[in-house]
Amino acid sequence: MNFLSQLASVIGEMGLKQAKLNEALTALEEHNKLKDEFLANTSHELRTPLNGIIGIAQSLIDGATGELAAQTKTNLAMIVSSGKRLAALVNDILDFSKLKHKEIELQLKPVGLRELVDVVLTLSQPLVAQKPVALVNAIEPDLPCAFADENRLQQILHNLVNNAIKFTTNGYITVSAQVVNPHLQMTVSDTGIGIEEDKLERIFESFEQAEGSIAREYGGTGLGLAITKKLVELHQGTIWTTSIVGVGSQFILTLPLSEEKASPLPEHFDLSKVQNSASDVEIETVVKPLFLNETPVREQFKILIVDDEPVNLQVLHNYLSLQNYRIIQASSGQKAFALIEEGLKPDLVLLDVMMPRMTGYEVTHKLREKWQAIELPILLLTAKNQVEDLVMGLEAGANDYLTKPISKEELMARIKTHLFLKTLAAENMRMQAELEITRRLQQMVLPSTAELQQIEALDIAGFMEPAEEVGGDYYDVFQQNGHVKIAIGDVTGHGLESGVLMLMVQTAVRSLFGSGLCDATQCLNTLNRMIYNNVQRMKSKKNLTLSLLDYQNGRLQLTGQHEYVLWVHKDSYVEPIDTLELGFIIGMVADIAKFVSQKALLLQPGDGIVLYTDGITEALNPEKVEYGLERLCQVISCHWQHCAKDISQTIIADVRQHIGTQKVFDDMTLLVLKRK
Repeated sequence: MNFLSQLASVIGEMGLKQAKLNEALTALEEHNKLKDEFLANTSHELRTPLNGIIGIAQSLIDGATGELAAQTKTNLAMIVSSGKRLAALVNDILDFSKLKHKEIELQLKPVGLRELVDVVLTLSQPLVAQKPVALVNAIEPDLPCAFADENRLQQILHNLVNNAIKFTTNGYITVSAQVVNPHLQMTVSDTGIGIEEDKLERIFESFEQAEGSIAREYGGTGLGLAITKKLVELHQGTIWTTSIVGVGSQFILTLPLSEEKASPLPEHFDLSKVQNSASDVEIETVVKPLFLNETPVREQFKILIVDDEPVNLQVLHNYLSLQNYRIIQASSGQKAFALIEEGLKPDLVLLDVMMPRMTGYEVTHKLREKWQAIELPILLLTAKNQVEDLVMGLEAGANDYLTKPISKEELMARIKTHLFLKTLAAENMRMQAELEITRRLQQMVLPSTAELQQIEALDIAGFMEPAEEVGGDYYDVFQQNGHVKIAIGDVTGHGLESGVLMLMVQTAVRSLFGSGLCDATQCLNTLNRMIYNNVQRMKSKKNLTLSLLDYQNGRLQLTGQHEYVLWVHKDSYVEPIDTLELGFIIGMVADIAKFVSQKALLLQPGDGIVLYTDGITEALNPEKVEYGLERLCQVISCHWQHCAKDISQTIIADVRQHIGTQKVFDDMTLLVLKRK
């Protein structure tokens, strides 16, 4: 019994010890979690003051408060450089925290290694400073692409190359790669101080460096390689190192192969834009927005800045004042809306996300109730850089999202781009309004069905449909002094410019005939001079074909060059009349008198003519086959015994059946006239 009692006592004590151990482990895990959260939150909170330090110092260097002495600029440059170094360390801590909690998601795609290494080495070159160290890209141009997250792979290579630069005083740093199936194997080698063999495994651990003295001499948190290792492992790769003290080191990593090719680097990425800053070296990439130059966009652009941090307001004010923008500031969402209620209509809003009482998301929601994204660009500025934060911002209605600390060059580029897009949108809306006005004018000047029915001698039906909102086709029919005047024309192209020229022609034809000018040949010559002079003044390359017809008592006079005039006899026989020798293209040369002539047709009761533009005969079906003149003549012949309206509708229906699902590329105009 004593033995059993003692055994029970021992087991009980072991159970208590295990419970205490479990409790201690739980407390340790909780402590570790709190430590990570503290690091992440502290790093997050550091971004706002860092952004202020860097931003104000940079704007002072750029002359926000006037020209400064050279020594002052040097001191400020050192502040900027130190601030950026601290910001980089903060980013390392945040990345480490996110990696530890598995909060980083990769955006995988084919990545060209040679091009990416070019970027990394170019941006790392200033770190070499005066050291006799060469940076070498030894990757073959035809090497297959890696399947990776481009930004994270660039971060990996920056860490490895910058690490190599730190520990290499002379010689070279080479980046190479080769296919080692089923992976790509990259190597960053240097001729630096090397690493002792017993330290090789530990260098990838958090907060570790080969020697404490190295940290003091070369700086750093000891997180760079730990982050690099975790990022490589996220890519399903591995990383290891080989080294000889005094000879150099090699960092080798593997990446998945991609079966596809990478997209080329954007044309606006300029590798040559790197700067050295004072005693410490920094790199600033300058990304220029497409289609924009370096001059301020326009002085009258009003930018509303909303931020509860006075430092941030000052930084942004300094940045923008250098670009001659008109700046309005508000320290809260409520104050911003008070300004708007007083009549402020900003051209762009820079909006902080984390503000008391009314967040940037809420301000964005409310602004979108008043203005659409294309009317008022909103750029959210925040120290939060999680994917879900970006999604929330865009879902709220923001146009863009920038994380702090904000690069001045990137901010200016984004602002210019959004203002440029806003200007384009406004211009497009103006043009749409002009197009709508022109379209309505076109519909107004076309003869109405009632007007055509008033012409007792002829049965007339007209049809015109533009390929776009505004077309370049034109027809007109009107009575004057017992004559029926008919015109049909086709301006080159379609759209606003063609539509405006068509309106000019319509107005000119009616004005010339209305002035008492009865001769069609003389009218065509005069019209050509007017159109030619206007086209030259407009610096336009537009011109048109135009036929003028005069009908009275069965006699039809034709003049001017256009498509065939289809003379349809009462027995349904269709006779195409070529107009090539009856005129010349209108608006191409100043004088066409020698080209213009007339032709007369005698129409018997039941005879008629069909006029059309090439949008009908050249209409394509999905197999790219034209409708054609022959088919048009067949349809006319088969249905000539019907009224003009039925003939017109039958022709258009047949053309539409031919076109099917094919896009319509040209305006279509048709005019059917039958002698009663």
